[in-house]
Amino acid sequence: MARRDTVAALIVALIAFALYHATLLPGFDFGDTGSFQATVGSSVITTRDAYPAYFAIGNAFLWLTGGDPAHALNLASAIEGAAACGLLVVVAAELSGSVAAGTAAALLFAVSYTFWSQAIIAEVYSLHIMFMLATLWLLLRWSGTPTLTRLTIFFAVYALGFGNHLSMVLLLPGYTAFLLLTAPDGWRSMFAPKVVAIAIVCACVGALQYGWNLRSLWLLPQPPDGLADALSRFWFDVTKSDWRDTMVMNVPRSMLADHVAMYWFDLTQQFGRVIPAVAAVGWVGLAWDNWRRAALLLLLFAANVVFAFSYNVGDSHVFYLPSHLLIALLVAPAIALIGQSGRRAGPVAAAALVAYAALRGYRDFPALDRSHDRRPTEVLAALTAGLDGHNALLLTDLNWQIDNGLSYFASVVKPDLAYLRTPDVLLRAPALIAENRAQGRQVALTERSRTTLASTYGPLLAITRDPRAITERVSEVARSLTPGTRYVLCVLRPSRDLQLDAVGLSGTLERLTGGHVSVHPPGDYAAVAGTVGAAPLLIMGASQPFHTSVSIDGVAAMIRMESWLASDTIRRMGFGHVIVNHQHTLIVERGVSLVTFGADGQATRTAYESNIFARQARYLVDYSQP
Repeated sequence: MARRDTVAALIVALIAFALYHATLLPGFDFGDTGSFQATVGSSVITTRDAYPAYFAIGNAFLWLTGGDPAHALNLASAIEGAAACGLLVVVAAELSGSVAAGTAAALLFAVSYTFWSQAIIAEVYSLHIMFMLATLWLLLRWSGTPTLTRLTIFFAVYALGFGNHLSMVLLLPGYTAFLLLTAPDGWRSMFAPKVVAIAIVCACVGALQYGWNLRSLWLLPQPPDGLADALSRFWFDVTKSDWRDTMVMNVPRSMLADHVAMYWFDLTQQFGRVIPAVAAVGWVGLAWDNWRRAALLLLLFAANVVFAFSYNVGDSHVFYLPSHLLIALLVAPAIALIGQSGRRAGPVAAAALVAYAALRGYRDFPALDRSHDRRPTEVLAALTAGLDGHNALLLTDLNWQIDNGLSYFASVVKPDLAYLRTPDVLLRAPALIAENRAQGRQVALTERSRTTLASTYGPLLAITRDPRAITERVSEVARSLTPGTRYVLCVLRPSRDLQLDAVGLSGTLERLTGGHVSVHPPGDYAAVAGTVGAAPLLIMGASQPFHTSVSIDGVAAMIRMESWLASDTIRRMGFGHVIVNHQHTLIVERGVSLVTFGADGQATRTAYESNIFARQARYLVDYSQP
């Protein structure tokens, strides 16, 4: 069966890669993705950056492609995600004894919403799932033929996985229990001096990956005082102790019920309502056949779900990815169990699951297609229009996600841009401004920089609006639209650091609906759709995410809310989507998102407000004032 496994794995990997490559983000993004893309290729990886294995692989892809860093890392994620899907075939076939079942399970996981969204951007999760599957496969192989060589390889790959993501530690309880329960000479044999020595050596060699990060401490302006200080700073930064201490196991009790609802939403977003029940049946079948393997998967599932459930962070949905993987794996034993009822039952069940995965992939393809998403470039190009290092210095104070994108933009897309972060220069801002004035350079300010400098220095600085920055508020776009234009307006509760412009939003609604509506529907999620100047064809608000469809002047539009706002402050794929004629027309963000489109479904105008994709105003220090 090994040869059939390999062929099936290669086929699934190629299908997954074709899917991910077709929907691949073409450039850089905001948030952690932008930070990764700005860092790859550097010989200095700080302890805060961590992820040495991820960056080493990323550097290899950058060298191989010879292209821009953003594309190289995005492509690396797609290949790692495809490789993970191929490995899933092998592991699922090992668990179920059926290549067909393993193939079906892998295809189901390949089109799962969250994994697909992470496999098309520069992120660490594709590689994490690949390491998880590789170690699981090696452990299962060892249990079939428990040699010291196989055990050593398992230890080595497991240690290597920590260089990508420290959440590999969540696999430790399950792996340890399985080793102790499966050891052919009893659990005490796992503590034999030779085994313990090999485990320690592998752990130490794996830890050497972080020597890259540790070395960087001595290249900083303030190097450590000695090895003890270096190790203390290293541990603080690599484990991100400053914020993990307040986020791990720190979900408020009042939010526990909401997190349960969020996890059910998350599961159905990946697989629908039936697949989790099928996976439960698969676990029962696996337990009947091999209770040790069933215990292994249950412990892996429990550790990862408990961690993600208790992790009070804005993108907790990505930490449920290992649980999605385990559910997909358990579907394979369920198919094998069905196959025991008749000779054709298994292949029919596997074929049905493949068809189900294909339908879900077809449905979600336009929502997850980021191949034309250049919003970060457009936002920063508008913010920096007319600026270069010869004529101006830009002082910035931006949302951290935009700031990470600016790091990439300024180093790769617009390397002639000169900018400094306002918090870093606030105390010497007047002297800095005087220096630039003497050199004939303007000093430009982002919105928050202007507010900070004005509140700090008051009348000492005269500040005026810079007309060169390209801004386009939603209300301005609405006023420019001609009657009869098709539109969809979505209003999602903004993040806590942003607020809706109630007056502007009311005017926008009145303009779009011909005066029929002036207040957006109540609820965290709201949508208004129709043609400009007429009564809306859809007006809908809800406290929970929804999917709905509407026909606008003969064109079918689907509005999909794909987030859980009580928990989600970060959604790389957006918080929702507008799909028209089975193509991506709008990525919905928190705050206000507006799109207009023609009969072909192509977006003609797009505007955002009260979110990270809103175009900011820019200001200048006015040298003409005394």
